[in-house]
Amino acid sequence: MSRVLLFLALLSFFGLSVVQAQNRQLTGTVKDKSDGQVLVGVSVSIKDSKIGASTDANGVYKITIPANGATITFTYIGYKTRNVTVTNQTKVDVSLEEDANNLQEVTVNVGYGTVSRDKLSSAVSSVTAKDLADFPVSTAAQALAGKLAGVSVTTTEGSPGAEIEVKVRGGGSLTQSNAPLYIVDGVQLDNALSLLSPNEIQSIDVLKDIASTAIYGARAANGVVIITTKGGKEMKTAVSFDAYAGARQIVNELSVMNPYDYVSYQYQLYNYNTSQDVKDAFTKRYGTFEDLDIYKNIQNIDWQDKVFGRQAFSNTQVVNLAGGTKTTTFNFTANNTQEDGIMLNSGYRRTFASFRFDHKISDKFRTGINIRYSRQRIDGVGTSSTGSQGTNRLRNSVRYQPYNGAGDSGDQFDADYGATLLTNPITLANQELKYDYRNDFISSAYLSYQILKNLSFKSTLGLNFSDRKTNTFNGPLSGVARNAAGLPVVVLANSSTKTLTNSNTLNYRPNLGGKHELDILIGQEINQSDNNQNSTTVKYFPVNITAEEAFGNIQKASPGTGQVQDAPTTGISGFRLFSYFGRATYTFDNKYILTALVRRDGSSLFAANNRWGTFPSAQFAWRASEEGFIKNAQLNWLDNLKIRASYGSAGNNRIDPDLYKTLFYTNSVSAGYAASDASITPGLATIALANPSLKWETTISLNFGVDFSLFKNRLSGSIDVYQNHVKNLILNADIPSILGNAFQLQNVGSTQNRGLELQLTGLIAKTKNFTYNSSFNIAFNRNKVLGLASGVTAVKAASGWVNNLDDFYVEVGKPVGQFYGYVSNGFYTLDDFDRATYESTNRWVLKPGVTDNAAIIGKATVAPGDMKLSKTTNSASNVITVDDRTVLGNAQPKFTGGLNQQFAYKGFDMSIFVNFSVGGKEYNANKVEFTSQYNVKDNNLLSTMNDRWKWYNTNGALITNWDQLAAANADTKIWTPVTNNYFLTSYSIEDASYLRITNVTLGYSLPQKLLARTKVINKVRFYATVNNLYTITGYTGYDPEASTRRGNPLTPGVDYAAYPRSRYILAGLNVTF
Repeated sequence: MSRVLLFLALLSFFGLSVVQAQNRQLTGTVKDKSDGQVLVGVSVSIKDSKIGASTDANGVYKITIPANGATITFTYIGYKTRNVTVTNQTKVDVSLEEDANNLQEVTVNVGYGTVSRDKLSSAVSSVTAKDLADFPVSTAAQALAGKLAGVSVTTTEGSPGAEIEVKVRGGGSLTQSNAPLYIVDGVQLDNALSLLSPNEIQSIDVLKDIASTAIYGARAANGVVIITTKGGKEMKTAVSFDAYAGARQIVNELSVMNPYDYVSYQYQLYNYNTSQDVKDAFTKRYGTFEDLDIYKNIQNIDWQDKVFGRQAFSNTQVVNLAGGTKTTTFNFTANNTQEDGIMLNSGYRRTFASFRFDHKISDKFRTGINIRYSRQRIDGVGTSSTGSQGTNRLRNSVRYQPYNGAGDSGDQFDADYGATLLTNPITLANQELKYDYRNDFISSAYLSYQILKNLSFKSTLGLNFSDRKTNTFNGPLSGVARNAAGLPVVVLANSSTKTLTNSNTLNYRPNLGGKHELDILIGQEINQSDNNQNSTTVKYFPVNITAEEAFGNIQKASPGTGQVQDAPTTGISGFRLFSYFGRATYTFDNKYILTALVRRDGSSLFAANNRWGTFPSAQFAWRASEEGFIKNAQLNWLDNLKIRASYGSAGNNRIDPDLYKTLFYTNSVSAGYAASDASITPGLATIALANPSLKWETTISLNFGVDFSLFKNRLSGSIDVYQNHVKNLILNADIPSILGNAFQLQNVGSTQNRGLELQLTGLIAKTKNFTYNSSFNIAFNRNKVLGLASGVTAVKAASGWVNNLDDFYVEVGKPVGQFYGYVSNGFYTLDDFDRATYESTNRWVLKPGVTDNAAIIGKATVAPGDMKLSKTTNSASNVITVDDRTVLGNAQPKFTGGLNQQFAYKGFDMSIFVNFSVGGKEYNANKVEFTSQYNVKDNNLLSTMNDRWKWYNTNGALITNWDQLAAANADTKIWTPVTNNYFLTSYSIEDASYLRITNVTLGYSLPQKLLARTKVINKVRFYATVNNLYTITGYTGYDPEASTRRGNPLTPGVDYAAYPRSRYILAGLNVTF
């Protein structure tokens, strides 16, 4: 037996030796022919065989070939395929040349599948990992602003983790969400751009026309953002490490009065038309008029700098591992970010990890999983909540007295808080603490099976879990605690969401032969979400308790006699969606492409009789450049010309749950058994009258587009014109009061968006050592309300920053976002009054024909220096009334866009990105508040009010002589601050046009020859970046992009107590092994 085994072993060894003698190893490096950069992931194979390999992170390949040589094929997307004949060489280095006609190799996600760019028949804007690489930011959304035509990406304010608002082609709903649908690796993920790291994204494709989004049916009316994350490649494991760190600093501040100007204004406020007690109060607080010069030498305290002026340091580290074999590929990313906010006690912490694994089980079976985990914490209560001015924390930094009377940590005006509504800004920043914790587990898996050569099946499953916990502490000097007996208050809120998605598709591509191609997709999908939330407000803690002690010892709260804790609240919600869909694409002669698709959705958000909706669409594309008459014309400068048209419909089920049901709420006062005596026994009351007839908001879209490539693909672009018509909008409609409610939600409204988009990409210069790329986009969108409730042509809306102020006007035939108020006409001067009457009676009487707005500014009669408003109605009376309010402009810009320029010279690289918006208006509600006195004294104002009307001379005496008053106010530029209710005037509506230098990056990569000596390191790049470098704008507030009343689609473009934007300067290092 042993002899037999020995013989078999010798035979095996001999056979192996023979095989080895017949084969040998070939190696080499593959580079870009133009710039000499190594190419990673190039497919290297023996021609007409299944033997292959790919280049690793250093561009090196190794492949076993026959001893007598072979023909080796090198293939790489975007480059010309090259065949190299190998004889007796052991090393062959290859250079590949870019292909000027590579559109057929570039694929675009179109929903449940991909299509080559040359056969795309819909309006899609795309960015790749390369476009995001120069933007070291914590979330992908921040890197997208201004990069995609027709896609608005707005950072609503500057706080850590601030909400980023994304709209595709303007959005059409007036009351429901206008956010797009996000699909990540085939699975829906809400708010995905804020959860994903830019480092893990391979591509982002935004479906803009409804004909393409209709494949997602009820969720697709606001556009679809399809994100593909990075996967592995067949290569040795490559490791990359990216780290950057820097500091943020506030960009600009609001200029306020200095101590002397502030006290001078208080002198006028305390002394003009007041009682002796009020005059004496000024002397007690500030001194006599002769003492005012002292304030010229008192150190000015910049409270904005004290609260928002710190250098906020941040650092980020990213590790990535990628690699694979012929059958298995993987990609792992870990990301850690620590970011301090410029405001005291604010910051952002996030740890993130993702893992993608793809495996080829056999020639027919493939499978993969994608798992990511995000753990983040946002610190800081911010500058304002979505409530009114009572929660405005920015006010304290602007209006608090501009000098220190009791130390930075004191509460100088605590005794008079009821009158001033002010607290020392530093004290308040340390008294209001908020910690927002969020954990997200996002997973997906797929299985695909090639049933036949042209028939495949794919199933994708997604399961996401999100848990959120928010702990808020309100110290004894906070506004919340002052309304709770001056004792600390804690709010504990928790929520959890679970979503499940499963889609199953069959894809059939029959071989029709000749010039015919057919691609058929049919599918089914389920989508469900469940949400649980609870909130507890605990009051009456010991006055000296800390936040940590309060969070950990709720039992220490002890209500006094007659005090009752608020009842906790809980909520459960969710929805279910069941869908069928199908798509067929027919191509003839590679010139004419026709696509038809339909989706039918059933949603639990609607009653049974309106639960199902059907959404069809069609697309057509003509590749004109493939026509014989075009080719025969010998237009050498024209590489590609394609004309597109599409028409379709999609729904919007991104609405609140249970709108069609009768819902009740509990309240111990307005719905109690004894409302008049504030009974603590809760009762039930209806929120609104149910409407079981509610149905889908539906968008119908028409799109025409042209795609082109010129000059050997050195210049490419697309032009699109579109019209979106949204019907069946869900709005509150008036109903007879006999039904028990004043309003009912009904499908009664419609809107329209029309626009033009242009996107260009150009390779301006490319030599061996120098490359210059540029991309540009611009979009024009015109929004219009087509209809409201029956018989209604206009309604007023309130932004809510101040109570009982209808400051928006929704009007049929006009755009959404119209600001509504009075037209400012400067201030009353002496020329507006009758001199004889004043000098004889000491009363101010207006001349005939002069408008009188005393009632609007809250006075019995107007006087010189008061704000003056214009008459806009045709009434015979000169008295200004509420009917003289008019539209003051709207928030919709005329056009928006961006310009990105990238340069590379030898080892140096530089990128400059700017984005712009022109023609929109911004509602500067801060200016309304900070130029008005309201009903309280001892509040600072913007420095522009130093040029107000003067009533006192340089000796502190009241000026009563007409001529002396005229001389004293010869240089007056603005009115006396209004001392009553706030109201909107054209003075606070400003041009929001801007040109922002969003990002400037300069980098240097070490030479490849130097790194090759290490045999380990493939790339080392050092870089420095400035984000938000400079903004060119005429806007006088913090930021022309601010939008703080974003919860209501009707009230865009309001800048009220927004967290100031910051400039971020950083340096980083990228190493690839």
